[in-house]
Amino acid sequence: MENNTFFKWYMVSTISGKEEKVIESLRNVVSSEMLEDICQEIKMFVRPHLTLKELQKRALGQEFKVKKENLYKGYIFIKIHMTDKAWFLIRNTQYVTGLVGSSGKGAKPTPLSQKQIDKMFKKELEEWKKYDMGIIDSPFKPGSIVEIIEGPFKGEEGPIIEVDDKEQTALVSLEIFGKKTPTKVSHNILKLK
Repeated sequence: MENNTFFKWYMVSTISGKEEKVIESLRNVVSSEMLEDICQEIKMFVRPHLTLKELQKRALGQEFKVKKENLYKGYIFIKIHMTDKAWFLIRNTQYVTGLVGSSGKGAKPTPLSQKQIDKMFKKELEEWKKYDMGIIDSPFKPGSIVEIIEGPFKGEEGPIIEVDDKEQTALVSLEIFGKKTPTKVSHNILKLK
């Protein structure tokens, strides 16, 4: 195995939405070309994501699915000893559009600094900790127009004033008796318009 100082993290640009295919292809190439000694890790930084439908299921105590969403859409990361062969194989992998820091004129890409990669690992960890604590980033944002789909205000619409992801509620401006009134509403009975 090579000296660990030769291994650096590189940012690989991909066609957005094809990151998992690129990771699978690169892992296959590493295995088939017997490059395990120069490639330590291939990674996509992810965070938990619940669609509105899954959020509603969760709020009702039903079974729900958590999707993993790429924190850096269109990019994957590889920790590798960047030899000419490795560089060639990465660049020629289907759906790879380039390596960040490479001019494309024969110049090898620039590795990420340890500080940059540490920041990315920390961001991913924070996203999972928020999820474990029950804090979910909702699709609801201040200014979004929503409709209430259940309860005494069913059918009412209004803009969101503020969102509390921890409590899974939103403050919605509703017109009650001809007056705009901020009303706290649970996410599970809101629908984006």
